[in-house]
Amino acid sequence: MKARIAPLGPGEELIDVEVFHALYSKIAAEGTRTSEARRLPLPAEPRTSLGKERIPLDGIPSAARVTPAIHQKSRPSGPARPPSAATAAALEAEIDRSTHREHVARLAVHLARAYVSAAGLLQVHRGVIHGVCGEGVANCGEQLLFPSDVASPFADVVASHKPLRGLPPQDGLGARILGMLGRESAQEIAVLPIVIQGRIVGLLYADNGAEALADASFAALQAVCMRLAKAYERLILARKRDSSKRAVSLRGNGAAPN
Repeated sequence: MKARIAPLGPGEELIDVEVFHALYSKIAAEGTRTSEARRLPLPAEPRTSLGKERIPLDGIPSAARVTPAIHQKSRPSGPARPPSAATAAALEAEIDRSTHREHVARLAVHLARAYVSAAGLLQVHRGVIHGVCGEGVANCGEQLLFPSDVASPFADVVASHKPLRGLPPQDGLGARILGMLGRESAQEIAVLPIVIQGRIVGLLYADNGAEALADASFAALQAVCMRLAKAYERLILARKRDSSKRAVSLRGNGAAPN
């Protein structure tokens, strides 16, 4: 059944950002994605690349730092259907050519979401794991912040460099993280590493709601992680080349590089 949005009544306005996102998430959960490319649009690429804000490690986020909606119980959405070969190829090609790190991350999550009910991308940096972006989750922004050495499925993957697939944790930090993601009722979860030259730079979280993850979906998620790692590495090398060119240009003009 297709979701329908009734026209706004007299005096009604969509002015609350949280209400808008809640409405969008509800409608996205009601409509199961089909194999048609038009039902899986590409996220728009930003015109400019935004710098990453550094957030100091303050332990596990307190309730004051997280919006109340994150702690509400959420019912896992139904399992996703894989995209057509053409749609998946279009997303993969866009990941391979995008020049923006944020855009690459959103595309990868969008592709992962085609195989599961919920997907979230997290960054690992200097002993800290924090959210980057997600689809089908209550929150996967930088409010999601926790140490990488405290026991949880995420810490296990960082320590082992191996993907994890199993039952969701019922207590401890892992359960709290799932609560923040709004995925505490998932039947099975997966956490996969994103590795560049032997170093974990990110994690991909995924679950299929009330159903277990299919073997084919888990394999597809691993492929998404490998493609994302290659895209990140390409962007890092491009940035280094640009920095070298600027340094050479400055030296040629008689100016000292910053």
